[in-house]
Amino acid sequence: MIEKPLSCKIEKSDVQLDYENIIIKYTDGYESEIKRMISIIHDEIGDIWDDIWTWDDVVGRFEKNHFLWLVLDKDSPIACSWFEKKSKEDLYIYNTYLVPELRGTGLTEKLFSIRNNLFYNSGFRKTLCVTDNIRAERALKKIGYKNDNWLDITYTFWSGGYDSTWLIYKLLLDGKKVQPIYIDDRVNHGGYHSNPLIKQRGEDTYPRRSTEIELKRQDWLRKEIYKRIPNSEELFLQTAIIDEPIQEDDDVSQLVKKYNEWIPEPIYKDKDGEPHWLEVQADLLARFQRQFGIEIHLSHENVSYGEVWEIMDDYLEDGKLMIDKLPNELKEWEVFSGFNHALRGTNKYKMLEEAKELGFDELLYYTWTCWYPIGDKPCNKCKMCKERIIECRSLGDTT
Repeated sequence: MIEKPLSCKIEKSDVQLDYENIIIKYTDGYESEIKRMISIIHDEIGDIWDDIWTWDDVVGRFEKNHFLWLVLDKDSPIACSWFEKKSKEDLYIYNTYLVPELRGTGLTEKLFSIRNNLFYNSGFRKTLCVTDNIRAERALKKIGYKNDNWLDITYTFWSGGYDSTWLIYKLLLDGKKVQPIYIDDRVNHGGYHSNPLIKQRGEDTYPRRSTEIELKRQDWLRKEIYKRIPNSEELFLQTAIIDEPIQEDDDVSQLVKKYNEWIPEPIYKDKDGEPHWLEVQADLLARFQRQFGIEIHLSHENVSYGEVWEIMDDYLEDGKLMIDKLPNELKEWEVFSGFNHALRGTNKYKMLEEAKELGFDELLYYTWTCWYPIGDKPCNKCKMCKERIIECRSLGDTT
């Protein structure tokens, strides 16, 4: 899964416990207690986690001015957390641990309140953390943690296609740290996506048949980006592949169903009276974003011939959907407000010209667009192929 940054406000409390609650910055004085804590952790999870901290890590962390919060019950360690000072008021927390026999007893929140009193008295006002574990995230949110992109990561979907690759390249050129996300739709993610009208009518269109080609293209494109953009190996995070079912969300699925189905005719018509339908993929993307809870950049450009997405264009500011400006009849579109609709002010032709100016237009020819390839070639018939404005070159052309 994706590493998600969270934060929690540090507030003073009246909670008191009969435990020794200490902050340790040096190895002197509590060496035996720290080593006992290490031993307890290793005994429980040493077989399943190779990166458990050791005594050498303790020494190294203290040298970097990290510090350890340790809780003792009659000289025996029962809980700990490591901290790094990020700013005058912010602390990054990691490697938190509570002995198994005390979990589920209601003690965790009290211990954190005691710990926060120590930090509050030292001038700190917020703890920061990162987790990629949904169970850990839920537990943290129960004690006050909230979604907070304090790492300043730009999250975006990446298929290896024209639009998403263009957006990622531009973000990296601007020095942004980018987390690409790829939803594997070979997995049954439920929602309207699992049984859209087109599938109900017997057409075999979902899942798409392009997954393996898209992932191969992404690997090639990533290597090329590394060659072209300084620091991109640091900025361009490894792709998070979503291969577990996405949480159901009726508000999203019902909206996508409403604007996707075309019998007796699509509900949306453009200014010229031409009908358009919303692609089923929107169900996956919006449900995932709402489950994830942090803004995701969506790379759908503004096509010239009309589309359902133009419903939102009058209510966008800097890519964000201003839900307070939506008229009542469009309030249901709030389900897309968690996206930054970054490309709605441009189109593929303008993007190609800008790529030429910046020297990366060649890469766009090696992006992959087709959803239903024939062998390793585009079908040239599907909606995505028809929207492509340049040829799709084979990776064999690069050798």
